[in-house]
Amino acid sequence: MESLLKVWSQDDMPRIVCLTMKSQKISPTGQSSPIRDAVAALSDTAPQITAFGAFFAEGHDTGEHHHDRAQFVHAERGLLQVWTEEGQWSVPPGTAVWVPARVPHRVRAISDADFVSLYIRAPRGGEPVIPVPSRCGVVTVSPLLKHLIVHLKELSAGSDGDRQNRLAAVIADELTELVSADLHLPIPSDRRAARVALAMIDDPSDDRDLAAWGRDVGASGRTLTRHFAAETGLSFSEWRQRCRLFAALEMLSAGKPVTAIALDAGYRSPSAFSAAFTKMFGISPRNYRIASHPDG
Repeated sequence: MESLLKVWSQDDMPRIVCLTMKSQKISPTGQSSPIRDAVAALSDTAPQITAFGAFFAEGHDTGEHHHDRAQFVHAERGLLQVWTEEGQWSVPPGTAVWVPARVPHRVRAISDADFVSLYIRAPRGGEPVIPVPSRCGVVTVSPLLKHLIVHLKELSAGSDGDRQNRLAAVIADELTELVSADLHLPIPSDRRAARVALAMIDDPSDDRDLAAWGRDVGASGRTLTRHFAAETGLSFSEWRQRCRLFAALEMLSAGKPVTAIALDAGYRSPSAFSAAFTKMFGISPRNYRIASHPDG
């Protein structure tokens, strides 16, 4: 399968392509950035865990890139998305996504976000073994771990290596106790099914069934049904509901009213939307919106 990171550049995927590059922290080409350059410059003798952060304006996209270290992507504030060939991971406050070393990915800011990441190399000598997964995945971040990460970011900008190493040892211990959060929207590997998935991400309210989609992409509804189940682990109806709820995260982070979001996300009523959202994320849409906009 051709990389989905490159499929996005096609003209029929406008929402994935037309990203407003308001933040100047990262180059729009995705080829260079202060953080990426700093991570690449880390030597084997640099601390096992290092933290870097930046402000990402809404719509900011890092471009496709990879690191030689594993990355633990966290938003101190705001909503991020991480994309790889396997699909999309939503990173709301209180969560982070693991990106293994050398995995091509891009990070997109759905709202203004204070981005902070840990960059982790393999252990040497008596250093702790940190259980970095072999594939991307979202985990919950406790308030303690959040504060530790932010503090390490501040220390990483200084020269107190001993203090940084002590704090990193505490973080390493916390990273062994993480709980997974199922915030992955997988993309089918079949190109026809992938076209349906990306079009649904562009317009989650589209209510067509797979037979109707099949006429657009050149496959039968039965074939598409088989590909969604085999390649995402979800039925199409389950996948569509997850797509709509992830879109709702974006709209809530933008401050949109809950009733309008319910309709835009394809739900027949605000109550049906609220029930599905609460079941998925463990918080009601209204409370999530309040938490995303504590200042009003």
